[in-house]
Amino acid sequence: MKKILVIDDDEIVRRYFVTLLARLGYEAECAVDGPSGLAAAASPEIGLIISDLLMPGAPYGIELIRRLRAARPDCPIIVISGEGDTSTIEDCSTLGVTDFLTKPFEIGFIRNVLNRLMPKS
Repeated sequence: MKKILVIDDDEIVRRYFVTLLARLGYEAECAVDGPSGLAAAASPEIGLIISDLLMPGAPYGIELIRRLRAARPDCPIIVISGEGDTSTIEDCSTLGVTDFLTKPFEIGFIRNVLNRLMPKS
């Protein structure tokens, strides 16, 4: 089974996703910023990417999504953010972001998105 890459600078968010994904039967790999996320996303073992938008370092935000999409054009990308800025959501949609998670996270919604994008074999 492919792994889910979680890119977020917040350790609590990373731990939350690792625990939640394990409970749902998925394996997670984590990255703490855009550069390490881009490097990890290059692995063919990654089957889905969950990325925060607002992180320190570059690339971040829309530029990170643009680079992830260029590196992995067929890999689903889910964007997580504490902000519901409609222009950012539109920009992400234009880049082919598959779905959005807004903090605080709803477990049922996450489960439904994962079941749709990463069916278990």
